[in-house]
Amino acid sequence: MSTRATIHWKESKEGKAVAITYRHSDGYPEGLGKDIKDFLNEIDKLPDNRFNDPSYLAARWIVYDSVFKRDTNDLGFTGVGIVNEDPGDIEYRYEVICENRNKPEVTINHV
Repeated sequence: MSTRATIHWKESKEGKAVAITYRHSDGYPEGLGKDIKDFLNEIDKLPDNRFNDPSYLAARWIVYDSVFKRDTNDLGFTGVGIVNEDPGDIEYRYEVICENRNKPEVTINHV
């Protein structure tokens, strides 16, 4: 069975998510948690990391998780998506807080 999860990309801890992305499998901290950490480390190497822009960072995440991480140029991926709210069957909810140009804070909640 898959471990489903969402990532809430937020401007502040108290604010609503600007974007919510969904991952169908490997949503546990050793999977998705590590992947988010690796993603943020890669983005940190860029001259314009846009760590303070959650919607832009979420878009980069979709590309990273669907193409770069899976080492494919195939648009047929189905394990990653954009959602309006958490599906009822997620096990983890991550929050990426993009309050400034520093690397975002990430929290993990077991649902």
